Amino acid sequence: MQILRKTALVLALTAGVSGTALAQQVASAGAPATALTSPYGQSLTRAEVLADLALWKRAGVDKFWRGEATPDIYSREYKAAFSEYVRLRSGPDYQAEVQRQNDARR
Repeated sequence: MQILRKTALVLALTAGVSGTALAQQVASAGAPATALTSPYGQSLTRAEVLADLALWKRAGVDKFWRGEATPDIYSREYKAAFSEYVRLRSGPDYQAEVQRQNDARR
């Protein structure tokens, strides 16, 4: 069974099969469906991504990223802006912004 899964994976990767199709192939070969979960977590909706970006900008973190230079992430100003972003992102502001983004698309 292990050889069958590895063979399916190699064939799918060389043929350019999408992750969903690959998961279906491996699952049909007897592997558990969770065998190919994304290491990046659950996918986000467009509204969630736009909400995250809006909060990033609202917190002012975007002002530190200009051109090719990496910001000084150890500066007091950057830490304060990033802390504000984390506060916004982990509180009710995020869900409110997601709802606003969803409403804007309608």
